[in-house]
Amino acid sequence: MPLPLERDEIQQLTQELEVMIAAHLGWFKKLNLALLCGTDVPAGSLDPDAHRHTAFGRWYYSEEPHPLQEYPDFQAIGPVLEQMHEAARTVASGRAAGKALQPADYEASLDLALKLNTKLRHLQLEIIGELLSTDPLTGCFTRRGMINRLQSEQERSHRIQRPCCLCMMDFDHFKQINDECGHQAGDAVLRQGIKFAQNILRKYDSIFRYGGEEFLICLPSTPLEDARQVIERIRTGLELLPIRALDGKTVRVTATFGLVEMHPRKPVEDSIAASDEALMRGKENGRNRVELGSL
Repeated sequence: MPLPLERDEIQQLTQELEVMIAAHLGWFKKLNLALLCGTDVPAGSLDPDAHRHTAFGRWYYSEEPHPLQEYPDFQAIGPVLEQMHEAARTVASGRAAGKALQPADYEASLDLALKLNTKLRHLQLEIIGELLSTDPLTGCFTRRGMINRLQSEQERSHRIQRPCCLCMMDFDHFKQINDECGHQAGDAVLRQGIKFAQNILRKYDSIFRYGGEEFLICLPSTPLEDARQVIERIRTGLELLPIRALDGKTVRVTATFGLVEMHPRKPVEDSIAASDEALMRGKENGRNRVELGSL
């Protein structure tokens, strides 16, 4: 499930999660010292809602909308966190009352703590994977995991009986821009051009950096004619967009698009190839146009 965040936000979230994992492990270390060595139980650990009041709990149950709240791996943490604190409260309450530590109860709390740690690390890896799947220049997806994402959209399209379209996009005369204006200007074209396209697309549409100045756009639940109108808005808008380079110069750019409706049963690679063929025809026919293709 792609995160609707910029790359730097995902990076910050990765670091934040690492801090929260360390805070949770610190709490668990203090709890074990209390159980095994008789030190003080961490404050609030005997409360019925203790899972909400540790540093990790306050982060997880924050009143502010969490960027991970729709992420299944994030949602799965809540029940395990609550169960772990319930088990910890059982053993800690017994020790506080002067009772001997019961092996079965202690083992149950350890198992839940290990289960929670596994889920946290899995979530962390998922977020890092999301970071690696994001192009640092444009913020769109890379080709890492692209086929799997497109296959998921293809399956969804077939299941709900709504078409999904793919569009290959290529900035026109990009090498000439690099040669004449410099690579910083070329980077500005890619960064600002893709940002413009993302602002027109819906939040559940996707853009992948396919290679160099070539990008693949996925438009789920969109008939071909509706997709053509969306892509045409991107094309005409790019033509009018003043790209600001770092040296203050303004660069003008156009792009060519090859648009197809994804086949519901053929491999997604066939649909990608068809959109690329349509793009090539668009270039042959004069560039700065939306060329329709088919499988």
